[in-house]
Amino acid sequence: MPPIAAPTPRRLPNPNPRNFAIEDVEVFGDCLLVRVKYPDCTNYEGVKIMLFHGVPLIELNAVKELDPHFCEDGISPIARFEPTDRGWELGRSLARAIVGIGY
Repeated sequence: MPPIAAPTPRRLPNPNPRNFAIEDVEVFGDCLLVRVKYPDCTNYEGVKIMLFHGVPLIELNAVKELDPHFCEDGISPIARFEPTDRGWELGRSLARAIVGIGY
């Protein structure tokens, strides 16, 4: 009998907040537009575009866990966008509007 192959690890639809890489950041005053890759996530190839408000870039770069879901504790995005060029541009527009109105 041939040996039984080990099962292939399953990628989950939800991202593992401890397994991520920040791919792009754009700063708008006290807003950060961020493109993050979650390699364990299956939808949209694991890419998430998020807008953060009041989170210093140095703090974002130091986090060990980054959950893209909205939450009341810790660092949480104020908005998410489709992970496309259009989504990135929508994020830029919202960031500019927030900075412009002194949110």
